[in-house]
Amino acid sequence: MRWQVAVAFVAACLLGADSPDEAAKKDIEKWQGAWRAVSMVKDGKSAPEGELTKIKLIVKGTDYHFQNGSFSEHGSYRFNASANPKELDIVVGEGADKGKIYKVVYSIEGDQLVICVESANKNRPKELSSNAGSGNVLETWRRMKP
Repeated sequence: MRWQVAVAFVAACLLGADSPDEAAKKDIEKWQGAWRAVSMVKDGKSAPEGELTKIKLIVKGTDYHFQNGSFSEHGSYRFNASANPKELDIVVGEGADKGKIYKVVYSIEGDQLVICVESANKNRPKELSSNAGSGNVLETWRRMKP
């Protein structure tokens, strides 16, 4: 009888948890819209606010359009929202970097999105941080109001 209770408990826990696909679908929905960069920290050093005003991101489905002044790039995202921290592959869809994949970790809550990428893009960061000497870039984005 005890094993039946244990099996029922485990089944209830598994059914209550989001599957990896469901977790990704929920996060994809959260990413939709236009975003403005509000903070970028590389190796512990913050980018000047004046540089941030030129940077924006538009997400539709799993496709993105990144713009920094006159630089523009399109591509797509692949989400792994069940990882901890959550993981994202940014697949560049055009230009000299077409096909390049950036290995990112992220967090999204409400109208704030935080992503972290290693500058060299050899390894996926283990956490959302950009301490001096880490080689990481930590970006904070806010959703733009329509």
